[in-house]
Amino acid sequence: MIWPFAKRSLPALDAASRARCVALARQKVNLKLPLADMRWCVVDTETGGLDAQRDALLAIGSVAIEHGRIALDASLEVGLTQLQSTAAANILIHGISGSEQRAGQAPHEALLDWLEFAQGAPRVAFHAAFDQTVLQRAAREQLGLSIAAPWFDAAVVAPLLFPDAVPHCRHLDDWLAHFGIAVYARHGALADAYATAELWLILLQAAQRNKLDTAQQLRGLLRARRWLSVN
Repeated sequence: MIWPFAKRSLPALDAASRARCVALARQKVNLKLPLADMRWCVVDTETGGLDAQRDALLAIGSVAIEHGRIALDASLEVGLTQLQSTAAANILIHGISGSEQRAGQAPHEALLDWLEFAQGAPRVAFHAAFDQTVLQRAAREQLGLSIAAPWFDAAVVAPLLFPDAVPHCRHLDDWLAHFGIAVYARHGALADAYATAELWLILLQAAQRNKLDTAQQLRGLLRARRWLSVN
């Protein structure tokens, strides 16, 4: 009898990919640096649906914040090859055509590229629990990796630091409009990551005004309120 809940076997990785996995597993995150000196990895994903545990990861967009500024020369956008493209209704949402989905990068290569881009930086996303779940699931399935990097949710931090804006700010677009952030595009992985990075810079400045000097202190505040996504 075949046990119905047998562990899914990992794709066979070449020697170079295995070496990259080993190097990634050794990375450490230092949350004691001043907020202004931290490197942050802001990320957004596009998926084949809203089920973070099951739906396919289609694309990753990521932007780095370094020393209090968006690093314009440090960004990543990668699509993951799909054996079968998503339904037409889903394509209307994420805008990734069927041919683009089938022409993407090998999933394990795309994930390695993103993890190496992220390095030992804390991750930032808007509604981070979704992106965190999707990316961690994909890393386990494709690479056998479980990276315990801390995640910060801009959708949670913003209301804590700007409570007066809460009644009219729920979505990312609401917060961007509230702070007068002009966005060149939206609803693509890289464009949404960049928009979130602009919002995160404002939140970092507000955190420092509130005497939160390190990422560790910011994380402690969120944990105290049970808001931080659990790894």
